[in-house]
Amino acid sequence: MKYSYYPGCSLHTTAKEFDISTKVVLRELGIDLKELDDWSCCGGSVASNVSHDVGMALAARNVVLAQQESRDLLASCSGCYNKSAKAAKALETETEKNKIAPILAEMGLSVSESNIRVRNVVDVLAHDIDIAPHIKKPLTGLKVACYYGCLLTRPQDITGWDSPVFPMAMDKIVETCGAQAVDFRSKTKCCGGPILETKKDVALDLTKKLLDEAKDLGADCIVLACPLCATNLELRQAEIEKKYNVSYSMPIIYITEIVGLALGMKPGKLGMHKHVVSPKRVLAKVN
Repeated sequence: MKYSYYPGCSLHTTAKEFDISTKVVLRELGIDLKELDDWSCCGGSVASNVSHDVGMALAARNVVLAQQESRDLLASCSGCYNKSAKAAKALETETEKNKIAPILAEMGLSVSESNIRVRNVVDVLAHDIDIAPHIKKPLTGLKVACYYGCLLTRPQDITGWDSPVFPMAMDKIVETCGAQAVDFRSKTKCCGGPILETKKDVALDLTKKLLDEAKDLGADCIVLACPLCATNLELRQAEIEKKYNVSYSMPIIYITEIVGLALGMKPGKLGMHKHVVSPKRVLAKVN
C-alpha cells in the first residue's frame, strides 16, 4: 500500500515524535509513505476565519498535489485530516469547486478529475492492516484511555467513522497491541485547545476533566492522534496541577508510539524522548 504523506505544520515542529513514529511504524508494517512534495499549511487553525474560500483552497492545494501523485493522502494530525477531508469533499461539489479552483489557479494548480481519499493514520492502522501478526511485545498490563478529540470523527458524513461520539477504532488497535482500553466516556469531548488563548480558564477546566477521568479509571496514559490535544494535555498539565492543587504526571502518548512499542521498537526510535511529560512509567510497565 502506498500513500502520499502530509505531516502538516505540527509534526515538523512541536509533535516531531508523532512524525517519527508514524514513519517508522508504517514502514515496519509494509506501508510506503511518500511525503508530499511542496506541501503547505492546511490553514486549519485560522484561515477559514479570514476567508472560507481561501481557507478551503489552502487545504485543497495539498489534496490536488496528492491527486497528481495518484495516491490517497494520509494525514496523521487529526486537524489536518479533518480540514483536508473537507477540502476533498468540496472539490467533488460543483459549487464549492467553482469557488476554490480560481484560487488554486493563482497557485499554479488545476483540479484533477482523479478523486482521492483523505485518510487518518488511526483509520489506516485500524482498517488497512492486520497488526496482530506483527506484534512482538504485547503491552500486557498497560491501561490506556483512548482520546479522539473533536476533529477526528466529526462531522460523520466527512470522516465516515463508526461513531462520531463514541468511536472504537483506536480502542481496538490498543487492545490488539495487548493493552487494556479503559471505558473513557469523554473520548470525543473537547480539550479546550481552540479557546486556550481567548478563554484560558474554561480551556484549563475542560482539560482537567479529561485528566481527572483518565486518572480515576486508573489509566497509565492517554493515547491520541492530535497534536493540539497533546499540547493541551501535556504542556498544560503542570499549570493545571498548580492551579487546582492536583497531581497527574499522566503521559500523553501518540497511537503510533503505542503500536511501535508493541512491534518491539525501542522508545528512542519512536521519538519518545521528546515528550514533556515523561513516558517512563509507561515504559516501565510494558518492559
